[in-house]
Amino acid sequence: MKEEYLKSVQTIDDLITAFYACLGGEPGEKRDWDFFKFLFHPQAYKIGYEKDINRNFRLQWIHPNDYVERIGYWFDNTRETAFYEREIGRVVESYANIGHAFSHCEAFHSKEDMANNKPYKQDVKSIQLAYYQDRWWIVNMFWHGVTPEFPVPDKYKKIQ
Repeated sequence: MKEEYLKSVQTIDDLITAFYACLGGEPGEKRDWDFFKFLFHPQAYKIGYEKDINRNFRLQWIHPNDYVERIGYWFDNTRETAFYEREIGRVVESYANIGHAFSHCEAFHSKEDMANNKPYKQDVKSIQLAYYQDRWWIVNMFWHGVTPEFPVPDKYKKIQ
């Protein structure tokens, strides 16, 4: 385990900040997928609402290791545009060794789009966290895309 990895999981804020930072990059730019996997508990899942061919929302589960194999490979080898995400709002609650964050973020196809505030999508993520073995872990990450049908509540639009 890399010592610098541990510095990124000592607080909930550090962990969520590290998550968003580790996915960003230009087309073909290799991400640190070992670090990405380090952020998640070994039994964690990423769970997203995706639209099926009939345009109905359905849940889709993916383990972080499978995410790296499939999506990571695509990021590193096939994706033709950059990918950057930034968090624009967060509400965190915690009790004892458990934490939860609703995180509102935007995604961009380039640094220029990010500088000009032109996201191609927004999501709200529900991030479940656990403090265990002297560090914070992402236990599950559950997200839903922002749509006119599902706008972002005002309380998720700023860092609290």
